[in-house]
Amino acid sequence: MLPQPVMSFRRLLCAVASHRPAPLRCGGSSPLPTAPAACSDRSAPVFTRALAFGDRIALVDQHGRHTYKDLYYHSLRLSREVCRLLERAGGDLQEERVSFLCSNDVSYVVAQWASWMSGGIAVPLYRKHPQAELEYFIQDSRSSVVLAGQEYVELLRPVVRKLGVPLLPLPPTVYGTAAEEPGECGVWERNWRDRGAMIVYTSGTTGRPKGVLSTHHSIRAMVTGLVHKWAWSKDDVILHVLPLHHVHGVVNKLLCPLWVGATCVMLPEFSAQLVWEKLLGCETPRINVFMAVPTIYAKLMDYYDRHFTQPHVQDFVRAVCEEKIRFRGDPAARRRGAHCLRKPEEGGLPLCAPRGRK
Repeated sequence: MLPQPVMSFRRLLCAVASHRPAPLRCGGSSPLPTAPAACSDRSAPVFTRALAFGDRIALVDQHGRHTYKDLYYHSLRLSREVCRLLERAGGDLQEERVSFLCSNDVSYVVAQWASWMSGGIAVPLYRKHPQAELEYFIQDSRSSVVLAGQEYVELLRPVVRKLGVPLLPLPPTVYGTAAEEPGECGVWERNWRDRGAMIVYTSGTTGRPKGVLSTHHSIRAMVTGLVHKWAWSKDDVILHVLPLHHVHGVVNKLLCPLWVGATCVMLPEFSAQLVWEKLLGCETPRINVFMAVPTIYAKLMDYYDRHFTQPHVQDFVRAVCEEKIRFRGDPAARRRGAHCLRKPEEGGLPLCAPRGRK
C-alpha cells in the first residue's frame, strides 16, 4: 500500500492531467430549475418531489450511489414501520416527535424523510453528544420513537430503555440495496403549512440547549429562497462536510440540492485532505459547489499552505477553484469576481468563483 502523501500526490497529478476549463455562467435571476411537485400543497416537504427526479443520483456516500427513487422507497418503507410500531393505523403521527441518530450518509436522509412521511416532527441527534445529552434531547422533545443507524443501536439502547421510548433500527438494506416500490405510494395531500417539521437544538451557551421548531412552511421558504438566490440547478454537485444537527448542514447543504434534483456528495466527517482530493480529483460526479463555516475554510487554507507549495500546483488549484467550484453565500463577491485562496482574515473568500446563468 502506498504511503498517504504519495497517494495524495498521485490523485493530484490525475486531477491536473484531466483538468479542462469549464464554461462559466453569468449571474442572474432565472426561473427556479425545478421538476413538478407531486403534491399541490405549496408547503409540502422535499420528499414529495423525489419521484419526479426518479433515477437521477441524489446522494453519493461511503456506501455507494443512491437515486431519488431509492431514497423515496426506503423512506416510505421506514415510515410504515414507524406507524406500525406506534400503532397509528391512519399513517399519521399528528406531529409526534421522531428522534433519529444517523451518520452523514443515506441513513440520515431516509430517517428524516420517513419522519415527515409518517406525519412526525424530525429531531436530529448528533453522534458526538454523550449519552446524557442524547437522553436530554429525546426526553425534552418528548419523542415517541427513536430511529437509529446500524452503528448507533447499541449506543442508544440503554438511553431509550431508561426513558421507555421504543427504538427502531434502520434496516441494512437502506445502505446499499436498490429500493423496490413498496406498493401504493400515493400523493401526500396533507395540510403541511402549519405542521411542525423539525426541532433543532441550540448549542446551549447560556444554559441547557433549547429546541427550536421549524414548520414545513418555514423550511420550504428557506429552501426556495436559497435555491432562487444561489441559482441552484439539477446539474449541480455539492460536497457536504457539515454536521447534520444544525440548520446550515440540513437546509443549505442537503435540502437545497435535493429540492432541485441535484447531487449531494456526503463525507462521513470533515477531513481537509479528503476535501481537497474531492475538489481537485477526477471522480464523477464532479464537485462544483462547496460551502462551509470559517473554521473549515481556515483548515483548508492551512492544508493548502503546507502541502501545495509548488507554483504549478498552486496555479492548477487556483484555476479549478475559479472555473469549477462555486462558493455560496456572498452575491456581492460573485459579482466583483473571485478572491481565491486567501484566508478570511485577509479579506478573501476561499474557494469563491463567479458563477451564474447566461
